[in-house]
Amino acid sequence: MNNHMSCLYEKSYCNYFQCIREYINSKNSFEGASYFIRIGSKTVAIQKYLIFPTIYRHIASRDYTLPEDSHLIVSLRKRTATGVDTIEYITTIGERRNDIYFTEYHSRTKLPESILLKNPKENDDKKLIEARVYHPATEEGMKKLKKSLDKRFIDNFYIPLSLSLILLLNNQEYFPNIYYISRPYTIEIPYVYEIIYKTSGIIKKPIKIFNDNLNFLSIIEFEKYPTIEPYSLNLDYKFELNKNNLDNFEIQINYDDFTHRLYNSIAKTLETISILMFSPEDMGPHQIIIDNNGNIRFIDFASGIKMSTNQKGLEKIIFEALKDIIEGIAESPLIKHCTKNGNYVICNEKIKESELPKILVADIERSLKEYYNSNIYSLIKNIKIGNNKLIDIIKQHREDKFEENREIVSKAIELYLRSYNS
Repeated sequence: MNNHMSCLYEKSYCNYFQCIREYINSKNSFEGASYFIRIGSKTVAIQKYLIFPTIYRHIASRDYTLPEDSHLIVSLRKRTATGVDTIEYITTIGERRNDIYFTEYHSRTKLPESILLKNPKENDDKKLIEARVYHPATEEGMKKLKKSLDKRFIDNFYIPLSLSLILLLNNQEYFPNIYYISRPYTIEIPYVYEIIYKTSGIIKKPIKIFNDNLNFLSIIEFEKYPTIEPYSLNLDYKFELNKNNLDNFEIQINYDDFTHRLYNSIAKTLETISILMFSPEDMGPHQIIIDNNGNIRFIDFASGIKMSTNQKGLEKIIFEALKDIIEGIAESPLIKHCTKNGNYVICNEKIKESELPKILVADIERSLKEYYNSNIYSLIKNIKIGNNKLIDIIKQHREDKFEENREIVSKAIELYLRSYNS
């Protein structure tokens, strides 16, 4: 398969997805994968749709029953000149996620959809991600989406990842390389939660979401670059992977250098969304990396994308992305350990709480609060990110420039809906 665009001309959704899957997997000569859980000396196979519920169920229920020596093994079958070899990736699943951004708030409604895999023999890191549909996607809902998309009733849309994969492949430079992809499947055990507040406390109620054949697993390249906040403080990407690093660290960086890196990263992110004309559904400073050339890539796209169908819709999704990034910085678990001291930013574990995160985003946040009550153009004209005006960051596109993305997604939805009539 040399051209992933040809997958849109398949006769069914199953064939469309298999076509994309073959295109991705054939680049690395993969034929398939098997999944195992190893506890001590015992190894058992596990169905792919049970991997994330099994790993995170003990976290969600606060019942940590998996032993510390529990491991997930992902075994990839690879074609070679002499036959078929296997490549094994492994992760410890008896341990909880340990990066600095994961705090176990009891009000959290979504569990992580990615885990870091390692190949000990080759010192190779990958991420296993699970594409999930968080918004209800009933057949009727998908029909309404298709109609609204075709008639242009709405100027921006949420699209599940399985129906927007081609957009990612068309813009691969802005996303990590997809290494392997599984067949689609349906989650049978719900583990997205609704929060119910009662006098006796907070209750998590599992939500059964319709996701027929819209979920899948993918292995992507692990990007060894820092996300926005560590990048702004000139930290290595490894720092944010272990929250224990917050217990013993000392940073001193020129304040102007720090703010330049921070605001430039935000501006570059919004500019990239403007180029793409879509953004990942999940947008936070910890979901965006900055490489050595100052370019950004979105590393969390498992839940799907927000896509615009005109300039006004593009500006809306840019505002939503900016709002999410600003909220993330204001609540930063890293920058809260930092304070401004003269011309420098000083960070260490002794600083427990700081107003610096809120000070950094106060002006932008103040403007964003007017978002729903103001003319969008006046906001674009007035918002500044560092020394950059938002009006100069957002690219202006002709209406016909949005057509290619819209037609790709519309065709994918059509194939998906066709599966109900076959």
